[in-house]
Parts: sequence; C-alpha cells; structure tokens
Amino acid sequence: MAITQLFFLTGENAFQLREEKQRWLQQFTEKHGSENLQRLDTASLTLRTLLDEVATMPFIAEKRLIVIEGMPKFTKEEFALVIGSVHPACVLLFVDGEPDKRSTVYKELLKTAKVTTFAPLKGRSLLQWLVPFVTLQGGRAEVGALESLIAIVGEDQETLAQEATKLCTYAAGRTITTVDVERIAVPSGTQIIWHLTDLLSAGKGREALSYARTLLERGEDPYSLWNVLLWMLRNLITAGGLAVDGKADVRNIASFARMRPDMARALASLVQRVDRATLTAFVERTIADEIALKTGGIRATDEAPEELTAVIDRFIIGCAGLVTPHV
Repeated sequence: MAITQLFFLTGENAFQLREEKQRWLQQFTEKHGSENLQRLDTASLTLRTLLDEVATMPFIAEKRLIVIEGMPKFTKEEFALVIGSVHPACVLLFVDGEPDKRSTVYKELLKTAKVTTFAPLKGRSLLQWLVPFVTLQGGRAEVGALESLIAIVGEDQETLAQEATKLCTYAAGRTITTVDVERIAVPSGTQIIWHLTDLLSAGKGREALSYARTLLERGEDPYSLWNVLLWMLRNLITAGGLAVDGKADVRNIASFARMRPDMARALASLVQRVDRATLTAFVERTIADEIALKTGGIRATDEAPEELTAVIDRFIIGCAGLVTPHV
C-alpha cells in the first residue's frame, strides 16, 4: 500500500534524475522555505538521526521535505519504524539512480512509495528531447545537425546536454549546422571506437586518419586513443577466430566480445574481407610497437607525444590496408 508522503526517484538516466531532483528542491524551497528542507546522505546516516528528522514538524510552513540520497542499510523493522514516525506534514524523498536491488529498503520502497523511474532515452525520443533543450539554451539547430550530434557523441543525455550547450555558445545565435557539429562536438569513448571501426571496415584509411588527428587536436589523450585501437584489434582477431569456427555472425561477436551489435556488425564486415597473411604481419608490428611503448623504445610524454602519434598513424594506415574498400 502506497504512502502519500513517501516518494522514490530512481533509474539509469542520471541527467533526468538530477533534473527532477532539482525541480523538487527548487519548487519546495520557493513555497515552504529552505529552513524546511533537509538533505541527508546515507553514508553517515543513522537510524536515530532519521527518526529525529522525520518526526520534526515544519517551521512556520505547511510542509517539511527530507531528501535522502542513497539507500539506508536498515532492516524491514527499522524502515517500518521510520515510516511510522513520520510527522503528517513531513515528506520523504529517496533518490538513488542505481540502488542495490537486494537491499531491504529498496524492496520496501517499491511497495510503499510513489516510484518514478528514469530510463535512458533512445532513438526518436532522444531527438525529441534534444530539440527543445537547444531552444532552452537560446539556440536553434537543423534536425540533421542534432542527429549528427547524437551519432558522434552517443546517447548519454549528460554528455549531449554539455555538447549542445557548447554548440549554442559557438553558433552565437545562428542556426547550428552539421558542419558545426563535426567541427566542435567531442565523441565519447564508445563512439570513437564505433566510428573508427566503421571507417576502417570500409577501407577508408584517409578518413580514419583525419578523424584520429582531429580527436588528438581536440585534446584526446594519445595513450587513450592507442588503447582504443588495441581494443579494436583484439576484437577483430576474436571475430577472425569465430570466422574460422563458422561463427562470425553479429550475435556471436557481440556476445563474445561484450559489445554493441552495431559495432559487432562493423567488425563482422571487416573480418570477412581481411587478408590473413597481411593481418598476421600487422598484428606482429602492433605487438612490437606496444612492447616498445612499454619499454621505452618508443618515447612519448604529455609534452612530446609525437612518436606515439606516429605509431597511431601507422596503425590506422596498416589497418585500412587489411581490406579492399567497398566498390
């Protein structure tokens, strides 16, 4: 049975969860005053402290709000004691995006609280959110530009919000175009892997090289990019091994390598067109470069990354040379 004074915000969509929490705090403070708002962190929360807080009446106001960040480690009986002690004018708001679903309090909240779950937005829903978000930032954008932004940055709303705000500032009142997005937007780690894999699977070495250099110019750490390339090669070899066993389909690659189906699809396309002798030589060259980086044979620092950058260039050119471009 739901308790009218008990609310629970949860879900993997950290952006919308935070926005909703801020809306609660702002509206409550405006109506009832900051003196009637109490925020508690479960890292240091005791049962006695919470019992004292929930039993306290508001100060010259209709309501008092207690926001509890995280899941308290209470027993079922302790949680029942808390709920039974809540003052009639007191509202409890629990907030935890990724709670331990085995915890007693989590299970009890599902039974007794009004639960709002924020799931990640996907596809058209994400675009439908992004259009008005850009407007709220004082900007405007071509739909194609926003679709390109999602393709480059990925579907994390937090990252998209940051990149969209940056684009609004860059455009300074004019309409944001696809060219603006390609020039300004910074890809996420997953999107970097996907886009490089997609380019290389098509044998587009020049475009892949230009993309990698653009990433480095925008501040991408060369060692991070090198690790991305090693990850891609490792999974290419995995896909090749599955091909030998007659299992080089998207589902097998995605499951074995724990990657997204679209990324697995690009790898499957690439591995089917790889020259095996060239791949063997390429892997040996890459291993030698990795050993040299680890042992000082290739020297690279934050201040002087040129030797590592050259290794990255050689990797991309070599990887593109494994296949014949699509006609």
